[in-house]
Amino acid sequence: MQQILFERQHENLTTDEERIKLFSNFPYKEVPYSRRNWGHPWHSFCSYQSKLKPAIAYFLIKIFTRVGDRILDPLAGVGTIPFEACLQNRIGIGVDINPVAFNCMVNKVNPPEPKDVHKVVDELADFLTEYEITDIDYSYILLKNINGKLEDYFDPKTFTEILIARSFFLSKYDLTIAESFVLASLLHILHGNRPYALSRRSHGLTPFSPSGEFVYKPLLKHLQTKVNRMLATIPSTLIKKGEAYLTSVFNYQPNDQVDVIITSPPFFKSTRFYLNNWIRLWFCGWQDEDFSSSKRNDFVEELQATDISIYEDIFKKFHQFLKPGGLCILHLGAGARHDMGVEIAPFAFKADFDKLALIYEDVSRQESHGITDKGRTIQHQFLFLRKRS
Repeated sequence: MQQILFERQHENLTTDEERIKLFSNFPYKEVPYSRRNWGHPWHSFCSYQSKLKPAIAYFLIKIFTRVGDRILDPLAGVGTIPFEACLQNRIGIGVDINPVAFNCMVNKVNPPEPKDVHKVVDELADFLTEYEITDIDYSYILLKNINGKLEDYFDPKTFTEILIARSFFLSKYDLTIAESFVLASLLHILHGNRPYALSRRSHGLTPFSPSGEFVYKPLLKHLQTKVNRMLATIPSTLIKKGEAYLTSVFNYQPNDQVDVIITSPPFFKSTRFYLNNWIRLWFCGWQDEDFSSSKRNDFVEELQATDISIYEDIFKKFHQFLKPGGLCILHLGAGARHDMGVEIAPFAFKADFDKLALIYEDVSRQESHGITDKGRTIQHQFLFLRKRS
């Protein structure tokens, strides 16, 4: 009944003010949207810290966009916004610099054919039996200043299979969609505290030093289970196919301007995506020097920590991406010391955006997933901007 009422309210809205007022009721906090598992199963393709809730994406797209719109998330993470856009008959476009996030996102907006996925799994199975591991492979596991030694996370036999699988994917110059699908499935099971995880017991989101016995877990068996589970729920409701790009917001060059930007930048002094995904990034090809400086300094969370004026450049890029008069919505975080929306809004104004509203949601009692310090974010914010025509 509530959903029917919302649809009727939404269809009759004609102004920004009316739409923002409706969204300010935070409809995603109502049942069934508030349930942890609400949304398409592929929203949970791979665990990822600080991922935008699918229900928030659902309502932002439902209220503020139209069927057929091109919707861009230039800081897309695992693709919650572009995937939800495609499910709602929009064209979802996602950009992210993190290869872990990208390989999850690209499958959501452009799913592979199951037969192609099974072919990749078969190729990996052959590779696991034929490849002879070398000292060079072992040299890649020497990572400094991370949560324990990499080899301590796995039974030795399992770890050998992981090293071989890593070589398999790194031998591919440019992954196909099906190869990305299998890679993303493997990234999900690489570590965690659930039975499907290949590691000893660790945290499902951030790999802390492991505990428990060393138990052999066959990589191929666990991977096939994950792959089959995902293929069984392939999104038949994906009306529009989208686009995904592995690059930074600063380097992305679109062919056409978009109708709407919806994005959630890293919160101040919160998630460090390059560090929280260190095992998965290693599997995707990162080496020791990448964690120290060479790649991590390209991440927005690192850049904004030293100079908030980076948002002047970010909003200039947003202005370039958007059609004249286009809407830009940012999901942000505020803490005791920083009000992100207030601090970055002046840079949006300088980039030729008008501020429509900044609304707040109390999240001080939000689930912590066992992580005690999440940057002390106590409020979520939604900053609504419109590009001047």
